[in-house]
Amino acid sequence: MVKSTRWSLDALLQGAANNLALSGKAADVFGNILEVGLYSDLLVQADSEGLKQCLCDALNNPRWLRKDEILHLTDFFEKAHGGSTLVNLSRSLAEAKEARKGPQAIINFNADTLLFALLDLFLIRAHAGRIGKWEHPSFSFVRTLRGIDGLPSDATPIFHCHGAVAPSPSGRLKKAKRRDSREHLVFTEADYLSIAGNVATWAQSLFLFHAQSSRLLIVGHSLSDPNIRKWLAWSLSSSIEEMTAVSSAKEFTARHIWVARRPKDAAHRHIQEVSLLHLGVRVCWVDDWGQIGGVFENLLAL
Repeated sequence: MVKSTRWSLDALLQGAANNLALSGKAADVFGNILEVGLYSDLLVQADSEGLKQCLCDALNNPRWLRKDEILHLTDFFEKAHGGSTLVNLSRSLAEAKEARKGPQAIINFNADTLLFALLDLFLIRAHAGRIGKWEHPSFSFVRTLRGIDGLPSDATPIFHCHGAVAPSPSGRLKKAKRRDSREHLVFTEADYLSIAGNVATWAQSLFLFHAQSSRLLIVGHSLSDPNIRKWLAWSLSSSIEEMTAVSSAKEFTARHIWVARRPKDAAHRHIQEVSLLHLGVRVCWVDDWGQIGGVFENLLAL
């Protein structure tokens, strides 16, 4: 359908949402279907190792798990997904935090809560190994699901600015409730149009602040989102205006770095590189996503 209609995936997802509404389905059904699409294969894989309940709980709050469950779940990710961007980036972020060189913030456009869960699990395990006994360290990263959540004082925020979906808790803990923000999901065309037509959304304000006041390392993103490209262009324009006021230089190095798979064709690579200059973005090519850990450690001088 994408090829034949040339419509965006946002538009087709909007059609799916419209069909649910026309069928009389409740508004939360769309989020429930996305939840299945996001997690079903991973939960089946975890279930084969007897870890499905642990994973469901960890995706809501990793600190609900016992020592043996944390050990088994981290071993599972290392064994089954050790070469993935998720595991490599989580491992490197945990090491950077331990070395006090971590990022100021993480802006997550994904709806899944895997990054926060795995980061906290890695840090809990590393802390116990360092002090020689099992106890939870202070939070190094905090999941921020809404603008009203505020900013943590001593932890790095992981902003889910397009909403987040977590699976239902296993039910082993009576008071455990699902922790996500599926009511703020940005998946359909109407969601994107709402952000594009509003100058005061949390996602836009958040992104523009960090793009103008710090350097962005963009990972696992196609950079095809027109909103993000627009925000990057605005940010660059503002930064150039400020830099020319204090410098006589006529050219400035792009501040932000986009990590992407290296195309085989040299012309393809060149086109992508020059096509990002007006956004203030330069490219770091990798041959395999397993290299992302090394890229991150190199940038932070680890």
